[in-house]
Amino acid sequence: MYVVIRKYASGGQPEEIAHRVGKGLIRVLREQPGFRAYYAFVSEDGQPIAVSVCDSRDAALRANERAQAWVAANMRDIIPDPPEVLMGPMLVDAAAFEEKVDRSRSSQAEPWLDGGV
Repeated sequence: MYVVIRKYASGGQPEEIAHRVGKGLIRVLREQPGFRAYYAFVSEDGQPIAVSVCDSRDAALRANERAQAWVAANMRDIIPDPPEVLMGPMLVDAAAFEEKVDRSRSSQAEPWLDGGV
């Protein structure tokens, strides 16, 4: 598996970023062969960060190209500059998933929200 981390310049409006990404970019990425996962958050210093996981380097490159094009077309008003991109093969993969997700923490009903941003 391959991981891509995109670090964007500090920006505001994390709720708007999450809303747009959930409504648009997630759909684009899920259509990409080899796409496995996508995570986004705003760091404590206000920097939007996205993490993608794909089956291979080629799949990661394709997904990253699609993500960069989508952000440039749909988020230029919030995130005007291209991100710093870090890529590499996954060395360790460990995750814990619960059967039930507590959606009561979120007032939104979007299917892409799982209590995150």
